[in-house]
Amino acid sequence: MFKKTIISEFFTTISFKQALDSLYLMTFWSYKLKYWKEKKEFEKNLLEYLWKKDSKIISFYNWRNAIYHVLKIIWIEEKDEIIINSYTCSVVVNAIIQSKWKIKFCDIEAETLSFDFDILKKNITQNTKVVIIQHTFWKQARDYKKIIDFCKKENILIIEDCAHSLGNNSELLWDFAIYSTGRDKVISSVTWGFLVINNEKYLKKDVINWHLYNSLKMPSIKLIFQNLLYNIVWYKAYKLYDFFKLWRVVIFLSRKLNLITQILSKKEKDFSEKNFNLDFPNSLAYLALKELDKLDEYTEYRINKSIEYIQLINNKKIKVLFQIITEKNYNWFRFPILLNSQEEKNKLIKLWRKNNIIFWNQWSGSNIIPVWIDLEKAGYKIWSCPVAEDISKRIVILPNHKLISKEDLDRVVKLLNNF
Repeated sequence: MFKKTIISEFFTTISFKQALDSLYLMTFWSYKLKYWKEKKEFEKNLLEYLWKKDSKIISFYNWRNAIYHVLKIIWIEEKDEIIINSYTCSVVVNAIIQSKWKIKFCDIEAETLSFDFDILKKNITQNTKVVIIQHTFWKQARDYKKIIDFCKKENILIIEDCAHSLGNNSELLWDFAIYSTGRDKVISSVTWGFLVINNEKYLKKDVINWHLYNSLKMPSIKLIFQNLLYNIVWYKAYKLYDFFKLWRVVIFLSRKLNLITQILSKKEKDFSEKNFNLDFPNSLAYLALKELDKLDEYTEYRINKSIEYIQLINNKKIKVLFQIITEKNYNWFRFPILLNSQEEKNKLIKLWRKNNIIFWNQWSGSNIIPVWIDLEKAGYKIWSCPVAEDISKRIVILPNHKLISKEDLDRVVKLLNNF
C-alpha cells in the first residue's frame, strides 16, 4: 500500500506561500532586492515581541556572523576563555575560532541538554570572560537562574544562543542574545541572524557603530537569488518526493549547478570560514516579516503535536526528553526522544526508512554536529564531555512541524510503540 513519505525535521516552515513570495521577489520586485524598509520593520517588531524596546538589535546575514561580531565587540586578552555547550553546532565553534577566543567545552545534563551547573562551576576560572547559554531545541537550562546569578557575581558576560528559541526568554537577564530565522529554525527567511544587546556598557560603546556598520557589506544579487530560489526548489522537491523520487534529481541539479545556498559551506565544515561581514538584505526580511506574523500559529501547532506524542508514546525503550507542557514561552520547536543505545537508534531509523519516514541526522551522531566534522579541528577532546557524547548518539527528533497531519503522527507513534 502506498504511504506518503514523512520527513522528521528540516522542512520547518516551507510552504507554497513562501515559494510564491520568493518567486514574486525574484521577478516583479527584483530591482528593489537590497534596499527596502522591511529589515528595520522586522527589527522593531522583534524587539516589541521580546518586550525590550530600549535594547539594540543588529542584523547580519546569518547567525554565525552575529556570534563572530559580538565576540569582536567584547575586548579580549590572550588568556580569556569562553565556555560553550558541548552539544552544539560546528558553526558556533567556527565563529569562535575565527574570532580568536579560547574555547572550553562544558558537559550537559540530560534533562534539558544544557549546562550541568555543578560541572559549569568547575570549568569557570579567573580567565573565563563569557558563557554562552544555549537553549537546545528551545529548552531553557534546568538551573538557568543559578547560572545567570553565578556568572553575574563573577563578572562573566552572558550570551544566550536563542537560535532554537525565538521569543522564549522574556526575562532578559542576559548581556547579549543571538536569534536566527534560518531555513531550519522557528520561522524561516532562509537565512538571517540578529544580535540583541542588553548591556548598558556595550549599548553606549561607539565601537559598535564603527565596527559593525562600517564593516558589513550587502550580499550580491546572485547570493540573494540563490536564497530565494532555495524556497522554490525545496518546496517542489518536497511535493515531488513520492513521485518517482524526482526530488533527488531536483536537489542534486540545484546543488551541482550552485543554484541554491546550503546550510553549511565547505569551509564551515572544516572550520576555515572567515567571511563574517555580510549584512542582511531586505528581500529576505520581507519573508521574515510574514513568518513572524505566523509565529504564534506555528507554536500552537508544534505544542499540540508535542502533547499528542507525550500522551500516546508508550514504549519503555523510548524516553521522551521534554515532558512539561505547562511552561510558558516555549515553542516546542523540536521534539527529541532518546533510545537506550546507539544500536537501537539505528534499528529505529531503518524501521522508519522501510515505512517511508525519513530521519534527518542534523542533531544526531556527534555532540558537535554535523556528524562528519573533524572533532580535533574543533578543539574538542573525545570523552571530555561524556553526557553530551552519549546523548548525541542516541537522540532522535520526531516530526512535529506544520506539514505533519494527524494521520502522519499516528503512523509515527504506532511504529514507536511497536518497536
